[in-house]
Amino acid sequence: MNSMTAEDVRRVIQNEGIEVVRVVFNDVANVARARNIPADTFVQDVLEGGVQYPSAMFSVDTGGNFVLNAGAGFAGGYGSWLLKVDPATFTVLPWAPKTARIIADVYTLDGEPVPVYPRGVLRHVLAELERDGYSTLGAAELEFYVFRELNPSGYTATWTGLQCYSEVKQAEVDELLWDMVVPMKAIGIQVEAANTEYGPGQFEVSMKPFRGLAQADAAFYYKTSIKELMRKRGLLATFMAKPLTGLSGSGAHFHHSLYDIASGKNAFYDPADERGMSETFKHFIAGQLAHSAAICAFANPSVNSYRRMRPYTFAPFNVTWGFENRMCLIRVPHSRGQGTHLENRMPGADHNPYLMMAAMYAAGLDGIRKRTPLPEPVVGEDAYAVAGAPQLPVRLEDALSALQQDEVLRGYLGGGVIDAFVALKMNEITRFHNQVTAWEIQEYAELF
Repeated sequence: MNSMTAEDVRRVIQNEGIEVVRVVFNDVANVARARNIPADTFVQDVLEGGVQYPSAMFSVDTGGNFVLNAGAGFAGGYGSWLLKVDPATFTVLPWAPKTARIIADVYTLDGEPVPVYPRGVLRHVLAELERDGYSTLGAAELEFYVFRELNPSGYTATWTGLQCYSEVKQAEVDELLWDMVVPMKAIGIQVEAANTEYGPGQFEVSMKPFRGLAQADAAFYYKTSIKELMRKRGLLATFMAKPLTGLSGSGAHFHHSLYDIASGKNAFYDPADERGMSETFKHFIAGQLAHSAAICAFANPSVNSYRRMRPYTFAPFNVTWGFENRMCLIRVPHSRGQGTHLENRMPGADHNPYLMMAAMYAAGLDGIRKRTPLPEPVVGEDAYAVAGAPQLPVRLEDALSALQQDEVLRGYLGGGVIDAFVALKMNEITRFHNQVTAWEIQEYAELF
């Protein structure tokens, strides 16, 4: 997110009086991990040499349960891996006294990239695009809820009603909107807009796009930062896709485009085309449509994700695309020229940005390389009712099955990360089905 070098990092640590550096990363289970390192140790040893991390932690699911087939298992011994920091991601945290944060990449002790590390997976896909002459630019819109309480009786919303964009309602939570915008500038994230959304206690934030890895780094940093800032106020920020029954889900629509490295021009724009769309753009969209069922596993990675994926909810339900159509899986906004881009509306707010973006860029690149034909857009009809349009997965199990069968994504992302991801998620599904829910008690206890 910046151009800092190791020497720049040393200088900032000294000038700002930094005492602790958090070495952070996002793992396969989509959990933000960190090691807090004293600043002097960080400068002397970690900045250039790295710090060890137990590989066993890459085999735990969202509940902290060890899933043996998500890694080498006990036979592998669960040796250490190495966290090597990326100076370009270093930032001082204005809300944490004398504390900085930096993202690490994960390597074996022999210096080889760990194939199941999500940021490394995205880096590999971006390198494939660069081989074909493309750079990337993108940003995920983030929707999330902020609650005053999280307890067995439910949530207390920070604001009430369904007044999306209401100035009156936003004035009630102005201090929260401030936290969502102003402190982010200090960590290199420029928020373009923040507002209330269509759910009690729900917010939406859109940010300025970034190039390359930084577009995922920004989403990762933003989500963890908002949770921390809200917790300091005694509040809970959640990026669950569907925290409230019958009310709006939280998405993370991904706006992105490709640029020709040689010319710097937007590779999606063609002024000679009647719709302003280059052949590259058409094939890119077609690739994402073709692999959408498999992408869905990374874009919607939890059991809860699929409670959001319902028709007539502004979330996608089938595989369609259209111009300025928010019912479709892929929306092509009106902007052309250097601003030509697509919005993929599939991701839930609970996605891992590195894996989601890697899957979408890989699918788009596959469409370009294979010159996959683009079907006709949805025009003048109900996108949810388009005859013959394939339906997106309605359960996490279905999405995982599609991912396992997609040899193209396996080739781009690597079989290791897909196998580990599926193993972790299948364990999560099993644990979910082993629980007796409050709904079951209410529905059946007296009746049967």
